[in-house]
Amino acid sequence: MDFVIVANAWGAGMDNPTSKHQIALELARQDHRVLWVEGAGMRSPSLGSGSDRGRILRKIMKSLRPATRVPCEGLSIWVLAPLLIPIPSNVTIRLLNSWIYFLTARLWCILLRFRSPVLINYVPVLAEVERLWGGRRRPSGFGGQAEVQDQKSDGATVVYHCVDRWDSFGTYDTEMMRKVDEDCCRYADVVIASASDLFERCKTYNANTYLVRHGVNYEHFAGALGLRHERPNDLPGGPTVGFFGLLSEWVDQDLLITLARTLRGAGEGVPQSEASPISDLRSSTSRRASVVLIGRADVDISRLEAEANIHILGPKPFADLPAYAAWFDVGVIPFVVNELTSAVNPIKLREMIAAGCPVVSTPMREVEVCVQQLDEGATVSLSPAEIGHSHEEFITAVTTILSNPIDAADRRRISLTVAAETWSTKVGEILRLL
Repeated sequence: MDFVIVANAWGAGMDNPTSKHQIALELARQDHRVLWVEGAGMRSPSLGSGSDRGRILRKIMKSLRPATRVPCEGLSIWVLAPLLIPIPSNVTIRLLNSWIYFLTARLWCILLRFRSPVLINYVPVLAEVERLWGGRRRPSGFGGQAEVQDQKSDGATVVYHCVDRWDSFGTYDTEMMRKVDEDCCRYADVVIASASDLFERCKTYNANTYLVRHGVNYEHFAGALGLRHERPNDLPGGPTVGFFGLLSEWVDQDLLITLARTLRGAGEGVPQSEASPISDLRSSTSRRASVVLIGRADVDISRLEAEANIHILGPKPFADLPAYAAWFDVGVIPFVVNELTSAVNPIKLREMIAAGCPVVSTPMREVEVCVQQLDEGATVSLSPAEIGHSHEEFITAVTTILSNPIDAADRRRISLTVAAETWSTKVGEILRLL
């Protein structure tokens, strides 16, 4: 089967692969061919921003290249980057961009001899690509609401894979993102949602909506179980509380600061507005622990950088993450709980568990579902993951684990609780829906 995937930049996922990248790679491993079309941004760039100007220049340069095969494991994945007008808030520009993407992708499907390719869209501002791909009529009223299950002119299959609550991002136009997200649901033959919140929302616009939660590259992260012989040079000594992923608006910096100060025995120095009092540290082990954060930051993290025992190592290649996770005594998912994160299904949760790390998370809906499922199948006295419903509960859970270190056998048992949650399994679920 052949697929056209409209998503973010392919290169953006090399250090931190998203679910989109993992699904594309797994499709190719299963002998499907994939044309990855790099999609439009969700906001207009700022010419006053050096990073935005750099992205525009890179986009122009990439648009001059033909579809290029990815040099990865000999897989049949090609990457294409059509030129677009970066003004997603304008409905006319969105339609024009969609036509550009549609025609460019169709041309390359012909050149690559793809047969009846399935479109999988991850970019809401390109909702019109779904309509064009499926041969649906434009709804009455320019820019009006899309029709559900409108008649198709051919047998093309269109999938909208919803992985985020797009209208809850602080940097995006809320009303625009709500509308294009709805249009994506209505134009698709099949909608796949990665979280229960998204499933319930998408189901109101398309009856053919299915819940397929994220998977894990199990073999890759389970490799951490045999990597405790050599500690990475930039990893501080002593017990480690670790996180890897994007440091963005959803990371609770107050929680991390409170945790770090508590671990070094200075919890009493944290203002009451930033912390719940921790009456006692379980042991000297937890006092000597460090908080290690691995990943790129797209928000101000100067407060984190100012803490003596918070070590920010920056982004690391995906291939190296198991070597770091092998030394995490506790993995953490320190996300703020809000409308955005209620729809998040954090891939890092299963990745750290696969590496044998017990995990402590804030009470996000999808994490609670995962914890319940893992606890039911766990064969260790220590749960693979714990929920902290407040800062105090979160920190208590971390210090409890640090005070009672687990052995290699328990790390292996923790890892096995997600052994069946592979991307291969998830792709199999998706293929059965098509």
